[in-house]
Amino acid sequence: MFMDDYLKQVYVFLMESAVRRSKGKNQDCSEVFEWFEKYVLPSKLDVSIDHLELCSLLSNGGDARDKHITLLMNAGLLTRQLIDPNMYWFSIPSIGPILKGLTQGRKEVLSLLNRRKYKEMLLSSLEKTRLRLSPLDVRFHLRDLIGSGQIKTVQTATGLLARVSTD
Repeated sequence: MFMDDYLKQVYVFLMESAVRRSKGKNQDCSEVFEWFEKYVLPSKLDVSIDHLELCSLLSNGGDARDKHITLLMNAGLLTRQLIDPNMYWFSIPSIGPILKGLTQGRKEVLSLLNRRKYKEMLLSSLEKTRLRLSPLDVRFHLRDLIGSGQIKTVQTATGLLARVSTD
């Protein structure tokens, strides 16, 4: 994910909060997303941020309070570190279902290969299978597993063979 994609996610939450506010909910939260986009993201390139630094950067836009940080956490833009409660990680909103599909697809492809006698299968026939548990295409998972080294490919006379790596 690039910074532009992340900023689009922030913008989506900004628009959703504006719609909620116009429907009569008394949440003044669109300004905190603007502060986050304008002051925090350009100045912090690390994956985490301290509570005091976050408050000082958000205060450049206005009076930042803990309720503003709670709004950012509820929107999925920040996650509190479990070890140090004064530290936050930058997070990607709505990433959970994507990661779940990724891990389930990996498990499904690996279990499909592990059920074979020699733990190998032609790549062309493997690409034709449909995954039940992942919304992502099987070709994506195959490239992911080959790239991570969990599956090796071997050239045969009939085509590429996908084999579970024993390393």
